[in-house]
Amino acid sequence: MSFDLLNIGKNGILAHQQSLQITGKNINNTNTPSYVRERTEYMESEYGGLERLRVQRMIDEFANRQLRNDISNVSYYEANLEQAEQLDTLLGDSTTNVASSVESFFNTLQDANNDPGSVTARQLVLAEADAMVTKFNDFSQYLNDQKSIINDRLTLSTDRINSISKNLAELNSKIQNSAGKNNDNGDLNALLNKRDEQLRELAELVEFSTVEQKSGAVSVNLKNGQPIVLENGRFNAVAMKSNPDTERLEMVLKKEHSGGSVSEFYVPTGEIGGSIGGYLEYRDEVLVPTQKRLGQLAVRIADSMNTQNQKGMDLDNQLGRKIFDLSQTESQALQYADNTGTGEITVRILEGDSKSFPSENLRITKTGNPDEYEIVPVNEDGSVVSGADTITVTQASPGTIDISELGISLDLTGAADTGDQFLAKPADRAASEISLAIRRPEDIALANPIRVKDGLDNQGAAGIEIAAINTPDDYFDTANNTLLGTAPARIEVTGQTGNAYDLDVFDKDGNLINSITGTTDLNGILGQAGLTDPDYEVDINGEPAVGDEYTIEYNTNGFDDNSNGQAMADLQRQQLVRRSGGEEAEPTMTFNESYGRLVSDVGSRVSQNRVLRDSAEAIKSQTETLYDSQAGVNLEEEAANLIQYQQAYTASARIITTSQTIFDTLLTSLR
Repeated sequence: MSFDLLNIGKNGILAHQQSLQITGKNINNTNTPSYVRERTEYMESEYGGLERLRVQRMIDEFANRQLRNDISNVSYYEANLEQAEQLDTLLGDSTTNVASSVESFFNTLQDANNDPGSVTARQLVLAEADAMVTKFNDFSQYLNDQKSIINDRLTLSTDRINSISKNLAELNSKIQNSAGKNNDNGDLNALLNKRDEQLRELAELVEFSTVEQKSGAVSVNLKNGQPIVLENGRFNAVAMKSNPDTERLEMVLKKEHSGGSVSEFYVPTGEIGGSIGGYLEYRDEVLVPTQKRLGQLAVRIADSMNTQNQKGMDLDNQLGRKIFDLSQTESQALQYADNTGTGEITVRILEGDSKSFPSENLRITKTGNPDEYEIVPVNEDGSVVSGADTITVTQASPGTIDISELGISLDLTGAADTGDQFLAKPADRAASEISLAIRRPEDIALANPIRVKDGLDNQGAAGIEIAAINTPDDYFDTANNTLLGTAPARIEVTGQTGNAYDLDVFDKDGNLINSITGTTDLNGILGQAGLTDPDYEVDINGEPAVGDEYTIEYNTNGFDDNSNGQAMADLQRQQLVRRSGGEEAEPTMTFNESYGRLVSDVGSRVSQNRVLRDSAEAIKSQTETLYDSQAGVNLEEEAANLIQYQQAYTASARIITTSQTIFDTLLTSLR
């Protein structure tokens, strides 16, 4: 009997001693984030007494998995907002945004129109133009810097993923080798805690799922099912690569085969999650579209102003020049990695006809037909823009072709093979490459290059007016600041039948250009005279009389004329910017509407992501509470356990003492 009591006491002491150790370990790790509290479970023998003691990790695996998912969601939105909120603030700040500079430029232009002969007023226009260009350049450069920062963070994050994956693979091996017991690999529960901590760190970077194997190891699969950690101690590395855009990094999974070869699988941006997914979503949906729309706006403002200024006359009696320099906005189309030909494509702004210029990238594909190419607007992920039309052009290489449907021209060199593809990004850096082309205030062409006069002896009740000033290609002698002798310069009414008139149109040298017979419409006289795309057009308003004459002459010294300046100021209120490469080619937005849409899109996405982040954080907080209720250490509970196990230890020791007394008594009685 005493032997049984001794054995019972010994088992009790050892069990309660281990319980005290576990309780002490719980207390010591109260503030250890990765620690999961442990509890001893006493197993009763079928013959009575204590058979063994089992140490159990108090963890809810469902809450643990949910917590990892919640960590990924919060990291996704925090990474996204960390960058997007800065951009949203800059876009809306009057001291940093582009809209305020554009507004100031047009305001000073209107002031100059009020006093067109003032050099000082023109100088202020130039100063504001320079400030606007600088604002475009600086903001675009800031966006370029943001892309570099994102790429650096993506590279560092993939390095961190590979490091964690390696750690997880090593922990899997140790856990498998431990065979469920503590050994030279370390405390099994400590290994499990370390693995859970590594998984939570991984969850901050990407979203994934785990599968626990019978051996105790876990395999880790990305959201799209691609494995990154295998149960046998191996792992697949991830990296950032690009094709063809070297500035647009994408996540790839590198899978090593038994023969030593390596396969690469691109991971879709929408299936990454975590902070990496947040950075990629910000880049593709906010940062890059903002930069491209900014470039599109800069091109349309510059080209529209250039075109209109070239239609006017400056303070030197010369035809206007370009105000802004777009020559540096040309870009080299990027070749896809699997191209087999030697073809190269340079993309330029189609100056003077860029109204259909889109903000999106363009994919150019060499078809199987001779010298034929297909061009289509594409999104950042390479998908075709919804509603976009494919434009087919034919041009031999080397050669240049203008594509008015996209407001660009293509310069082809080399020999592209069938199926070769190129990625053109004409709007990407446009805002950072625009500069001011003029420095003299006299070069601002506020006046029209022509003026019209009614004949002094006219008897009718009609007057001639300038209907339009078009691109000055054919009628102007730029060397002598006058009209060419062949330019239409005089209109004479030669006959009338009711409300139908006969007109003769003469050039500056007095030669008859053409006669108009029986016209009832006195608008667009030069067009009716058979002149195709005239540099200017005139209307006769009212009821002229036979013999009336009307003259057109160069606007020499017309410094008080602000007609062309007013036309430039009116550009601010005209629809000159294309909404999308997937919509009709005709522009449907003003400059202010284009920038306002840019700001609105960024702001609405930031606002939406804030709501989603707050919701994700609330869910994460609830999950943490659920997780901690099981895995967290409660000091009050541990203090109570400490007293309980201490008393049990003392009682077990008393059993041994009692056993010893009985044994001694038994020996004494046998002497």
